[in-house]
Amino acid sequence: MKLSANDHSSWNISRRFFGDLVPFRLALLLGIGLQLIGVGLELAQPWAMQQIFDRALIGRASNAAQIVYVGSACLAAAVLLRIVVNHVATLKIVATGHALTRALRLRVFRHLVELPPNFHTRQKSGDLLMRLMGDAPMVSTMLVEASSHLVTRAIQVVGTVALMVWVDLRLTLTLAIFLPIIFFVARFLAGKLRIATRKQRRKEGDMADYMQESLGAAALIQSLGREGDAVRAFAKTNRRNARAGLKTARAAARLSSSVEGLLAIALGITVLLGGLRVLQPAADFSAGELIVFISYVRGLMKPIRSAAKHQARVAKGTACGERLLRVLDEDRPVRLTSGKKVPVSAPVCLAYERVSYAYPGAERALRHVSFEVRAGDYVALFGASGAGKSTLAALALRLMDPDQGRVTLDGVELPEYDLDRLRERFALSMQSTMLFGASVAENLQLGDPEAEEPAMWRALEDAGAAEMVRELPGGLEYRLGASGSALSGGQRKRICLARAFLRKSPILIADEPFNGLDAHASARVEASLRQHAADGGMVIVVTHDAGSLHSFDRVLFLDGGRLIGAGTDRELRGTAIAYQHMVEVAEGSRA
Repeated sequence: MKLSANDHSSWNISRRFFGDLVPFRLALLLGIGLQLIGVGLELAQPWAMQQIFDRALIGRASNAAQIVYVGSACLAAAVLLRIVVNHVATLKIVATGHALTRALRLRVFRHLVELPPNFHTRQKSGDLLMRLMGDAPMVSTMLVEASSHLVTRAIQVVGTVALMVWVDLRLTLTLAIFLPIIFFVARFLAGKLRIATRKQRRKEGDMADYMQESLGAAALIQSLGREGDAVRAFAKTNRRNARAGLKTARAAARLSSSVEGLLAIALGITVLLGGLRVLQPAADFSAGELIVFISYVRGLMKPIRSAAKHQARVAKGTACGERLLRVLDEDRPVRLTSGKKVPVSAPVCLAYERVSYAYPGAERALRHVSFEVRAGDYVALFGASGAGKSTLAALALRLMDPDQGRVTLDGVELPEYDLDRLRERFALSMQSTMLFGASVAENLQLGDPEAEEPAMWRALEDAGAAEMVRELPGGLEYRLGASGSALSGGQRKRICLARAFLRKSPILIADEPFNGLDAHASARVEASLRQHAADGGMVIVVTHDAGSLHSFDRVLFLDGGRLIGAGTDRELRGTAIAYQHMVEVAEGSRA
């Protein structure tokens, strides 16, 4: 169920996350139960004081000293026991909150990695990071800490009011006038706080995104001499974020101070009216009972004050919950349409049948493209940037599905296969080098988690990267830095190719595998790709480099999202004018 325009209340947001809370319900109920025991002990404390004042200090009973001793001991015991119980309850609630935060982050992260590429291209990565790292804990705080305290304090208020009615009905009715005022003031100001928090989180996401982009492009900024401009832009973003944070703090302060002020007025009226009744000659209200009543009024202030604080957390959690649900409500059409069939270990034919695809908000990237690649083929997808080559590769791995037409493997449409088993048949080396800040070995094992060192070295040899890795300090254990920043572009390319070779999948798709490589490395990679095809695999190379086209068994020429021609380099030079022109221009630029 997606978040609609009318579902922004705290309850509607919270109940969307109740399923995440179910595994921790026993721990949460135990924490609430311990808090309620603490409430009971707190409600019992004033009665020991009442006995000491009325019977011992004012009434001067014959056993006054004994009453003082016993009353003091009972009061001390109740306080100490309450402290212990509340300590254990706090630990249990906090542990449950941390466990729920981990579960929420895992759920959101799993959803993010399964969303199609076009979702990530239109999102700011810094904002997504803020949702994962900042919004998830706020939602957890709302669901666990704030909700448990609100439930406990609500029960405490009911119990306190019941005892106040039992002590003196008239004073209780006088104070009851303030309760609806406090409730509506808190509700109104909490709404303001929720709006302010939503704006603040959006500003924080913008700042995180700018920091990530700027730090990732530090070398470019320095080469252009734009460090000052980058700092000034960050300062501007930082000021906006600080202003949003200040507005949120002001909204929270207004909520707290308004409730505090109303409670102070209520306490003053209680002391005034109760004191006047005790001073009456025929008073039916003792000083001890006044002390008990004032204790309960002050005790009533505590849960109401706490409710105001936790209402602020609920408001913040609601705003953050909305942001998480915007992500969780994004459709995963590819994952949800995964079939049950398992492709054979060595597929024979990958076919595109009148395939068309358009990215959201853009013109069509592919228009009625049809071709097939068979086992043993060494094929190039050639064309200018934006011709649709990488889109065809993405469709084969079901990173998205075509708008029209279909892609089949051995005559079976791809959605009929189990998605994970289908992707096991493919190895992909992308144009953009995707490496993590881990060791060389850990990056390679993304292709095959069970791979041993000998297999890794063979894959590195096939990619022409073995000698380069041996020269690194620690070899396979050398840590690459964030996004592989410790390596050059060509080195990163070869590590990514080695990862694809290590996967040992029958269908190998390499996007611009020769880009950034020297002649020796390019020849080594080309030999490995050819050998993979000769061993019965399918090799599809996405390229706009005309220099290597003569080495392919077949070239598929794309232009403007259409398949213009298919054949050998020699055949296309004689039949496809656009192909001939593009190749001649490329050869002329190299000359």
